[in-house]
Amino acid sequence: MSLDINYLPSNYIDLTIGDFSCGIDKEITEKLIKEIKTKGNGYTPALGLPSLKRKIISIYQEKYKLFNINEGNVQITVSCLHGAFLSLKSIIQSRDDEIILISPYFPPYINLIAGVGAKAVIVNSSAPNFSLPISQILNSINNRTRAIIINYPNNPTGVGLSTKERKFLNNLSINNNIFIIDDHVYSNYPSTHLYTPVSQDISHQILVSSFSKNFAMPGIRLGYVIAPNRIISKNAFYNDAITFCPPTISQYIGNIVLQEPQLFSQHIEKISNKGLLIAKMFNSSKIFKNCSYKGGLYLFIEIPNDISDIELFYKLLEKRFHILVVKGSEFGYSKRFFRISLSGNYKKLIDGTNRIISCANYVLKTSPFHKSV
Repeated sequence: MSLDINYLPSNYIDLTIGDFSCGIDKEITEKLIKEIKTKGNGYTPALGLPSLKRKIISIYQEKYKLFNINEGNVQITVSCLHGAFLSLKSIIQSRDDEIILISPYFPPYINLIAGVGAKAVIVNSSAPNFSLPISQILNSINNRTRAIIINYPNNPTGVGLSTKERKFLNNLSINNNIFIIDDHVYSNYPSTHLYTPVSQDISHQILVSSFSKNFAMPGIRLGYVIAPNRIISKNAFYNDAITFCPPTISQYIGNIVLQEPQLFSQHIEKISNKGLLIAKMFNSSKIFKNCSYKGGLYLFIEIPNDISDIELFYKLLEKRFHILVVKGSEFGYSKRFFRISLSGNYKKLIDGTNRIISCANYVLKTSPFHKSV
């Protein structure tokens, strides 16, 4: 899956990317201008503005009770993925090292693991609940395992981790001396289980997140890492020749947003409403009968078994009905599933959903093995 911006014909609807086009609030831009006039736009400290780090610490102490963290445990980064890459680089010791991924997973994780010279070990969760595959994880742990990457609320499914599952991961990391790399960019979104770190102890966790999804600001490219001090120190070493420090203007925006975070996350309720509405439309079609909004920014939808030629469905979806979706195979999962983003406006989503249903109807009616549904 590519995140490149495609300039499509006007009759196409792109439901692939979890992007936002709502712009930046006028109040933010006004405050940003004052910050630049007052403080300039020079380099910040390599690990980020101390004021921004203190705000992040305050939120995690208040919301998640992570009291054993200080500024030495925080690094401001250029996106969540930047922080995840640096952190993986800091814990990898040899090319035999392994990182466990849970399918379906966010596709760039594969690139990250390959980029730091490690091996990805894939374990598979199962529809419809996509619960943590505990037995597979236990069978995958060995003396080469360095970390397990978790992403909940999950992209693409939207599911969260139960308290029991988080306790399992916490014990697993302690007993096997491995890290939990916790990508929680959708932490403020609804889910089957609300987000919380696996433990209040940061010693075996690397928390990575960003402002992209929770605050609908992907374009400012601002993220952060919360981790043990030794990891942050290594991250800084590797980052010195990459970006040195994050963009100053983006950090100013982060500071402004975190003064009143609730004010700039009101889009999340709209996403939830869209998810429930679109899932209802799919279920009402009598073709996509098991669609449900589990949380996050997406719907992960199963193609019914009545459609035997899946590739034909995808081909017609794009070429005849002019809809772009992401195949489940992009997430290391079955291509009988596809993901659509809920970040677009209602008209775009409703039109796109109707076209997907029409495509499925068309494939069923033209199939030589057609059965009424």
